[in-house]
Amino acid sequence: MNQVQKVVDSELNDESVIKEQLLELQMRLELEEIEEEDFKVAEADLFARLRAIKSRQLDMMSQIYTAESSSMTIEFTDDESSDRR
Repeated sequence: MNQVQKVVDSELNDESVIKEQLLELQMRLELEEIEEEDFKVAEADLFARLRAIKSRQLDMMSQIYTAESSSMTIEFTDDESSDRR
């Protein structure tokens, strides 16, 4: 099952897989294996998937940056010391 998950993650998150599919699609159009309209629909879907991957990557980068750059200062007061003054 772990191997299936890796393949699914690769298909969903790996830009190179989609770029290869775009090249294959272009080649199929040039070889007249598919019609122009089918090409446009498939191409639009692949570019939408690329945009989704980029969006997820930017979200992850933003979360990492925010986590690394966030800081918190906690101050403790010693009530006994302030009572003595």
